Amino acid sequence: MNQISNCKECNLCTNQKPLMDRLRECDIMWVGLSAKRVKDVNVNYPLENNTNSGRLIEEIERKNPNIKYYKTNLVKCLPLGEDDKIRYPTRKEMSVCIRNLFMEIEAVKPRTIFLLGDIVYKFVNNYMKKNDIIINANIVKIEHPSYICVYKRKQRGEYIAKVIDEIERGNRMFPVSDKSK
Repeated sequence: MNQISNCKECNLCTNQKPLMDRLRECDIMWVGLSAKRVKDVNVNYPLENNTNSGRLIEEIERKNPNIKYYKTNLVKCLPLGEDDKIRYPTRKEMSVCIRNLFMEIEAVKPRTIFLLGDIVYKFVNNYMKKNDIIINANIVKIEHPSYICVYKRKQRGEYIAKVIDEIERGNRMFPVSDKSK
């Protein structure tokens, strides 16, 4: 994934190099919107448990410890406004970076891909339709974990149960094959 790590397709890499998880095949891929500010992109990774979203995702993962997870963002680098505060990425930035997301999908081969929030879901879904992209994975739109943590705290348990149900459903859809035969 050196191609992604060394990406300079837009100016966001001047704010911070791409923030990426350790590359490995997985069962579940979580896709957030964009990177957060970190001290070291070689040590930190997307959706870490030092954020509300990361803690909620970690709680879900702990309930399914035998499943392999991979965390990423649609936009790998840090989008900053003129005030040096994190902002939403532009459509142009998402358009440039989405190719990197599909390289990751090809490399990690997830069974289920959770697209976190409307922005990510709509952008990825529209891109796939426009470019006739079909992937062999269960694609699931869920509300962004930060939205649940901030606005729907009382529904946290329902959210976790819904996501776990989707994880289990995805594993039934794509049974594990015995590669040793």
